[in-house]
Amino acid sequence: MPSPKNKIQDELLAQLEAHHQNHLPFVIFKYPGASELKAILQSDASLNFTSNFTEPGFVFSPFDDGQRTILLRPDDVLIAKLHNTELPKESSLRQHIEDQKEASRYKKLVADAITAIQQHDLRKVVLSRPIEVATANSAINIFNQLSREYPTAFCYCWYHPKVGCWVGATPEILLKVQGAQFTTVALAGTIEKSGTEKPNWQAKEREEQQLVTQYILEVAADLGIEVNSSEAQTTDAGALWHLKTTLSGKVQPEQIASMIRSLHPTPAVCGIPLKESMYYIEQHEGYPRKFYTGYLGEIKEGSQREIQLFVNLRCMEYREGKAIVYVGGGITRDSDPEKEWQETIAKSRTILKVL
Repeated sequence: MPSPKNKIQDELLAQLEAHHQNHLPFVIFKYPGASELKAILQSDASLNFTSNFTEPGFVFSPFDDGQRTILLRPDDVLIAKLHNTELPKESSLRQHIEDQKEASRYKKLVADAITAIQQHDLRKVVLSRPIEVATANSAINIFNQLSREYPTAFCYCWYHPKVGCWVGATPEILLKVQGAQFTTVALAGTIEKSGTEKPNWQAKEREEQQLVTQYILEVAADLGIEVNSSEAQTTDAGALWHLKTTLSGKVQPEQIASMIRSLHPTPAVCGIPLKESMYYIEQHEGYPRKFYTGYLGEIKEGSQREIQLFVNLRCMEYREGKAIVYVGGGITRDSDPEKEWQETIAKSRTILKVL
């Protein structure tokens, strides 16, 4: 990977716009809590893939684990300090997110899933829906606004002419590896903020989060990896609260690819049991998720390999003049269709407020 070149933020964004207009692949991203932007540019339009996660670059993987993981080659690397400017005022979103026909459809989808869970072996299934809205904003400008609006999220704008353009601000780590140390999180349960007081979590959210934690522990045990886990804690994700457990330990280089493949998709984006919930999603959700609830992130080369992968939540697919925003939630036997509908509305605001 070439040494990063320092840029002024406006220069970097202008260079990316030119790269985009030339139909060349790139990604620009900001790590959680970071004060700088980083961009990786590929110099040709070739579509490259990885399966062993040893090559440096930026990976972008779809929800369907039967499809290949894309690797963006780091032919040029740019960095710039993130500067704060005033964000546009939030506009009314009700016409986009409270469509009554869509509300009825989604609530029936949830109700049917609750019945299936009560009658069959399903314990949890994650259901989602796309929201299509018009936007005059460019993808890079949307990313720029997300980076300032959500300082604790992993924010990105990814483009490949043979695949498309995606933008997001995700709160969830899939896997972080630095040398022999790894970290992952079990993130589940969602409550919209109302003031600064932390929420009182109900049984439904605690069960949903515990299912994800237990799955990760079982994945690690199957690979012979010992894990230390924290207590479940309330974590801040913009306008939402989530429950999060942090899990960490040591991993050997030859275990990393297997660990990534085993972790994805987690119950936080698919369900339990995995095969049954995946089949249920394929049969009932009614649209292809593509890269929503897949994963993405950077692989760095050096004396110690460093990998930071994130689950692709709170994201959108960008097409010229149009954004397709993806939102969803975990369904268990204790779910309430109206609350699940409202949860998708709350999650959609992450992206919709900057369009």
